[in-house]
Amino acid sequence: MKKKSSVLNSSSWTLGVKFIERGVSLIIYIMLARFLSIEEFGVVAFAMLFLEFITVIISSGVKDFILTRKEVNKIFIDTCTFSVVTVSILVSILFYLVMDLFFIDKSELMQDVFKVLLLLPAISSFNIVQTALLQRNFNFKSLSLRNLFSTLVAGVISVYCAFDGYGAWALVINQYSKVIVDTIILQVIVKYKPGLSFSYTYFKECYRFSIPLLVSEVMNFWSTRMMDLFVSIIHGVGSLAVLNISRKFTRLVQQLSLTSLRPVVLSYATKSEDKSEAFAKFISYITFVVAPILIAIGVYAEFYVTPIFGEQWEPAIVIIEILSFTAVAQCLSWYFGLVLITQGKNVLLFKLNVVFTSIFFLAGLFSYKLQFTEYIIVQTFVINMVSIYKFYFLIKNKYMGYHDFKSYIVPSVISCLIFVFTSLVFRSFLNSDFFDSPWVKLSLTMLFSIFSFLISFFITMLFFSVFSKDIKEAFFRVTSKSRKGKA
Repeated sequence: MKKKSSVLNSSSWTLGVKFIERGVSLIIYIMLARFLSIEEFGVVAFAMLFLEFITVIISSGVKDFILTRKEVNKIFIDTCTFSVVTVSILVSILFYLVMDLFFIDKSELMQDVFKVLLLLPAISSFNIVQTALLQRNFNFKSLSLRNLFSTLVAGVISVYCAFDGYGAWALVINQYSKVIVDTIILQVIVKYKPGLSFSYTYFKECYRFSIPLLVSEVMNFWSTRMMDLFVSIIHGVGSLAVLNISRKFTRLVQQLSLTSLRPVVLSYATKSEDKSEAFAKFISYITFVVAPILIAIGVYAEFYVTPIFGEQWEPAIVIIEILSFTAVAQCLSWYFGLVLITQGKNVLLFKLNVVFTSIFFLAGLFSYKLQFTEYIIVQTFVINMVSIYKFYFLIKNKYMGYHDFKSYIVPSVISCLIFVFTSLVFRSFLNSDFFDSPWVKLSLTMLFSIFSFLISFFITMLFFSVFSKDIKEAFFRVTSKSRKGKA
């Protein structure tokens, strides 16, 4: 019981500190965006795209291997550390040797930035094993506080450097500062000193476990970064920077809601006898609450982008507006993989992911002659079509019942359409000459978003009885548990 209480306490700490850390990261991101030019921002964004890929190669499976072991010893830890560090160095050297394939037509600044950043994976590789050891002991509190502190320190240093005219190198300093602070803190907490012991048996076990996961992680990485890759190669790093700014708030909302709730959804649906209804309810709740936030980010983009990020980021407005057309579709299809996993259809899921990734890749190839904005429109269309097909696939193959779809999913979608309509009405009001101050308009966008949600909420609750009844029951369950917890 004590252990369970400790786990719950650590989990609540993790969630609370994560929100604070995301807020701090956002503030730092905004300040850097205001100080740096689009090209400077894009240079580091392009280099980091490949650095993140290197990190995926290095860490995929190793952390899970450590976490799933019943027992670990000094030789095991030394072997895992040696493996990760060695692989990180070899991969960094390999990318250095072939970097001309990706950077031959890029600026000298971008090549220099990438070369300097190539040392980063070797430093951060020391953290992989230590982080896994803390997670094994449910020491999430220390991990969360470490991440918050390193983000804050690195942010202060990089913002000062950006203000002092370091340009793109301010972002490089940000990355190194965070990793170095992380490494120092982990060393103090874990008190692990790498030894020279090595077990070939553990080494083979580690990579037999990791390689299958590596293939899946690599595919997942490029499926989520396909747009970044094509934009940077075809349209240049400036467009990549604009794309990053355009998706900043959207990704923040997705990380704090959709991604954070993934283990909760999986756990609840796995234990539920009626998996179709369980998933339909969760997806409807998510779409009902989260999709309006993502829609509002697009509808009111013209009122917050330049006041927050700076005048140089005005091109991001139209990209945000276009991408917001995927809000409902992404919420509906976010847990598509979990539906199949709970049905034991892992192989089918892998095959479908290969198909979907191929579709996005081909769409990128056939769009190479289009302008940046036109390419985003094509990608938005493809995202919506793939998401619609995912839902059609679930219903056709009876992984989700049509009755559940009609009772829960349809009301949430209609609620989103009502939200869109009311938001557009409020936006036309903001476009009038009545308001001069951009900060007044920014404040009103938040107020109007709340009004739009309340209108859509009450209309949906009024006309859809099954959905309304379930929302009320869920609310009473949560409030009753909260009261019992306080008692």
